[in-house]
Amino acid sequence: MRSRRPTRTDVALRAGVAASTVTLILSDKGTELRIPESTQKRVKEAARSLGYYPNKHIKSVLTGRSGILGLYLRWDQYHKPTGYWPTVFNCIQKAAAEADIQLLTHNALVNSSTEEIFARQAGGLVDGVMIINSGSDPIVGRIMEAKLPAVEVGDPFSTLPFVGVDAAQGIRLAMEHAKARGFKRPAMIDWDSTYKENVHARVTEFLAVATELFGVAHPGAFVYEVQSVREAFPRVMASNPRPDCVICAGDELAIEILLDAEIHGVAVPRELGIIGADKLDILGTRRVLTSVDTPLHRMAQLAIKKLQDVVEGRPYDHGTVLPVGLRIGDTT
Repeated sequence: MRSRRPTRTDVALRAGVAASTVTLILSDKGTELRIPESTQKRVKEAARSLGYYPNKHIKSVLTGRSGILGLYLRWDQYHKPTGYWPTVFNCIQKAAAEADIQLLTHNALVNSSTEEIFARQAGGLVDGVMIINSGSDPIVGRIMEAKLPAVEVGDPFSTLPFVGVDAAQGIRLAMEHAKARGFKRPAMIDWDSTYKENVHARVTEFLAVATELFGVAHPGAFVYEVQSVREAFPRVMASNPRPDCVICAGDELAIEILLDAEIHGVAVPRELGIIGADKLDILGTRRVLTSVDTPLHRMAQLAIKKLQDVVEGRPYDHGTVLPVGLRIGDTT
C-alpha cells in the first residue's frame, strides 16, 4: 500500500514548533520574521527527514498563480539546431535557471491558428509568456486584448513590454571598424523578413553611415535582402562594382559567406572583409569572425525579470534597449 504523504503537522510535531511556524520557515520568511536560526535549522531538518515539501499546487490555487513562465516559439524558431533562435532560447533557459524559475515552452506547429496558440498560453498553466521577435505575429494582438502578462524578447519595436538590443548601433560600430581597416566599398546583407521595423532600422543606419564615412553616392545599391544563406555570396560576387566588405545582419549569413569565399578562393579579408552580428558559437571554420557583440544572455535575464514585474504588478519600463559592442576577429 502507498504510505501516507507527510504533512506540515508531522514536521511541526517532530521539530517541536507550531504548524504555522513550519509554513513561515519553509516559505523562506524565517529570517525576515526573526525566527531563531536554530529553530529554522530544526524545522528544515525535520522536513527533509520526513520527505515533506510544500504543496505548490495548493499555493497556486490560493494565489491564482502557477509560478511558471511560458515561452512561445514559432515553428521557424525551433526547427534549426544552430543559429540565432536556438542561441536566444538557450540564454532564456539559462536565465530561468539562474532566477530559479520554471519555464514551460510551447512549440507552435506549422499552420497553427492564432486562437489555438493563444489558448495554450492563456489556459492557466503559466502566469505570463515571453515571445522572441514577434514581429507582425497576430498572437501579440490577442495577448494584449486578453491582458495576458507578456514580454517581447529581442524586438525593440514591439507593442508589448520588451527587452531588445540596439541593432542600429551595431551597424555603425561595424562600419566604423571597416573604415578604420581601410575598406572602401561596404555592402549590407539582411534577411528578407517580416520584421520590417528591425530591417528598416539597420538599413537606415547603413545608408547614413555609407554616405557619411565612405562617400557612397547611391548606398541603396549595396543593400541586399536574401531569403536564405545560400543567396548571400552569389549576390556579393555578382555586384559591379564588387563590395570589398560585407556587413551582415547575423552570423549565420556571415559564416556562410566566409565558407563560400574559402571554397571559391576569395581571400578574406584581403579581397573581402566580413562582419557578422550576435557573436554566435557556430562551427564550420577555424576563422574568428568579426561580429557585433550583442548581450543575448543579459537580454534574457532582463526579460525574465520584466515579465516577473508585469505578473506581480510591480513598476517596469515598457522598453529596454541594450547597447552592443564589437568582437574583432581575423575576417577584417
